[in-house]
Amino acid sequence: MNATMRLLQDIKAYLSPRDFYRIELPTMASPRGDDWVNGGLCPFHADRHPGSYYVNLKTGAFCCFSCDANGGDIVSFLQLRDGLSFREALRKLADEWGV
Repeated sequence: MNATMRLLQDIKAYLSPRDFYRIELPTMASPRGDDWVNGGLCPFHADRHPGSYYVNLKTGAFCCFSCDANGGDIVSFLQLRDGLSFREALRKLADEWGV
Protein backbone atom coordinates (compact mmCIF):
# COMPACT_ATOMS: atom_id res chain seq x y z
CA MET A 1 0.00 0.00 0.00
CA ASN A 2 1.41 3.41 -0.91
CA ALA A 3 1.67 6.42 1.41
CA THR A 4 -1.38 8.18 -0.07
CA MET A 5 -3.68 5.21 0.51
CA ARG A 6 -2.24 4.71 3.99
CA LEU A 7 -3.01 8.37 4.80
CA LEU A 8 -6.56 7.93 3.49
CA GLN A 9 -7.03 4.90 5.75
CA ASP A 10 -5.66 6.81 8.74
CA ILE A 11 -7.97 9.77 8.10
CA LYS A 12 -11.04 7.55 7.76
CA ALA A 13 -10.11 5.68 10.96
CA TYR A 14 -9.49 8.88 12.94
CA LEU A 15 -12.07 11.35 11.62
CA SER A 16 -15.78 10.56 11.58
CA PRO A 17 -17.96 12.26 8.96
CA ARG A 18 -20.22 13.38 11.83
CA ASP A 19 -17.38 15.33 13.49
CA PHE A 20 -16.13 16.71 10.18
CA TYR A 21 -19.51 18.04 9.03
CA ARG A 22 -20.34 19.42 12.47
CA ILE A 23 -17.38 21.80 12.03
CA GLU A 24 -17.52 22.39 8.26
CA LEU A 25 -21.28 22.96 7.96
CA PRO A 26 -22.33 25.52 10.57
CA THR A 27 -25.91 25.59 9.22
CA MET A 28 -26.35 21.80 9.48
CA ALA A 29 -29.38 20.81 11.53
CA SER A 30 -28.71 18.94 14.76
CA PRO A 31 -28.16 15.38 13.58
CA ARG A 32 -30.75 12.80 14.52
CA GLY A 33 -29.45 9.41 13.61
CA ASP A 34 -26.40 8.34 11.65
CA ASP A 35 -27.64 8.25 8.09
CA TRP A 36 -28.72 11.05 5.74
CA VAL A 37 -29.40 14.35 7.51
CA ASN A 38 -30.20 17.89 6.42
CA GLY A 39 -26.83 19.55 5.85
CA GLY A 40 -28.21 23.08 6.04
CA LEU A 41 -27.18 25.53 3.33
CA CYS A 42 -25.30 24.03 0.40
CA PRO A 43 -21.68 25.24 0.32
CA PHE A 44 -21.48 24.76 -3.46
CA HIS A 45 -23.91 27.44 -4.60
CA ALA A 46 -25.54 30.61 -3.27
CA ASP A 47 -28.11 28.67 -1.25
CA ARG A 48 -30.60 30.66 0.81
CA HIS A 49 -33.03 27.89 1.75
CA PRO A 50 -31.90 24.93 3.85
CA GLY A 51 -33.45 21.64 2.90
CA SER A 52 -31.93 20.71 -0.44
CA TYR A 53 -28.48 19.73 0.83
CA TYR A 54 -27.96 16.43 2.66
CA VAL A 55 -24.97 14.63 4.13
CA ASN A 56 -24.55 11.04 5.24
CA LEU A 57 -23.00 10.91 8.70
CA LYS A 58 -21.83 7.29 8.27
CA THR A 59 -20.10 7.49 4.90
CA GLY A 60 -19.48 11.22 4.44
CA ALA A 61 -21.41 11.25 1.16
CA PHE A 62 -23.18 14.49 0.25
CA CYS A 63 -25.81 15.58 -2.25
CA CYS A 64 -27.49 18.85 -3.18
CA PHE A 65 -30.81 18.51 -4.97
CA SER A 66 -30.61 22.12 -6.22
CA CYS A 67 -27.16 22.33 -7.84
CA ASP A 68 -26.45 18.58 -8.22
CA ALA A 69 -23.19 18.75 -6.25
CA ASN A 70 -22.44 15.31 -4.85
CA GLY A 71 -19.63 13.08 -3.70
CA GLY A 72 -18.86 9.96 -1.75
CA ASP A 73 -16.87 11.11 1.27
CA ILE A 74 -15.27 14.00 3.15
CA VAL A 75 -12.25 13.97 0.85
CA SER A 76 -14.40 14.58 -2.23
CA PHE A 77 -16.27 17.28 -0.27
CA LEU A 78 -13.00 19.20 0.24
CA GLN A 79 -11.92 18.59 -3.34
CA LEU A 80 -15.13 20.11 -4.69
CA ARG A 81 -15.53 22.92 -2.17
CA ASP A 82 -11.90 24.06 -2.11
CA GLY A 83 -10.81 23.10 -5.64
CA LEU A 84 -8.16 20.67 -4.37
CA SER A 85 -6.63 17.56 -5.86
CA PHE A 86 -7.13 14.26 -4.04
CA ARG A 87 -3.68 14.46 -2.42
CA GLU A 88 -4.14 18.12 -1.47
CA ALA A 89 -7.46 17.31 0.19
CA LEU A 90 -5.86 14.45 2.14
CA ARG A 91 -3.01 16.68 3.29
CA LYS A 92 -5.45 19.42 4.35
CA LEU A 93 -7.49 16.95 6.39
CA ALA A 94 -4.38 15.47 7.98
CA ASP A 95 -2.98 18.90 8.86
CA GLU A 96 -6.21 20.44 10.14
CA TRP A 97 -7.32 17.40 12.14
CA GLY A 98 -3.93 16.28 13.42
CA VAL A 99 -3.82 12.90 11.70
